[in-house]
Amino acid sequence: MTISTGSGVQFFIGTTISAENLSQYLSDTYTEVGEVEDIGEFGDEAEEVTFASLADGRLRKLKGVRNAGTMAVICGDDPSDSGQAALVTAEADVLDYNFKVVLNDKLTDGGTPSEHYFRGKVMSKRLAVGTVNNVLRRTFNVGVNSEIIEVDPT
Repeated sequence: MTISTGSGVQFFIGTTISAENLSQYLSDTYTEVGEVEDIGEFGDEAEEVTFASLADGRLRKLKGVRNAGTMAVICGDDPSDSGQAALVTAEADVLDYNFKVVLNDKLTDGGTPSEHYFRGKVMSKRLAVGTVNNVLRRTFNVGVNSEIIEVDPT
């Protein structure tokens, strides 16, 4: 298998239709978010649970609840982009939305890239102005609230 870059990665927002398996995610309608600069990291991480035994003085580590993270989706602010507008609308809502991330990692010329599906809440829509030579950027933090379903590349 080869490595790839973030160039060509796409980020999409779907609807609030409940999805728990791949066929349900695939039946949703998605809008691509434009001018995405960075989508941060996402994926399960188990919370550390510790226990210290008096008898041997050894700290034991166990796995607790799983957390798929909060993605910082950073975009060049484009008020005319339908995907960014959907994220702004979702931030004002309390419901979970479906999301899709398509990587640029297909294995052959005729292959398909990997896809990642999950549900989450848009937690913020912060605007960063910066200095005179900066591009206006908006950060949408997406709190992932489900398992991430991965479709392998071909």
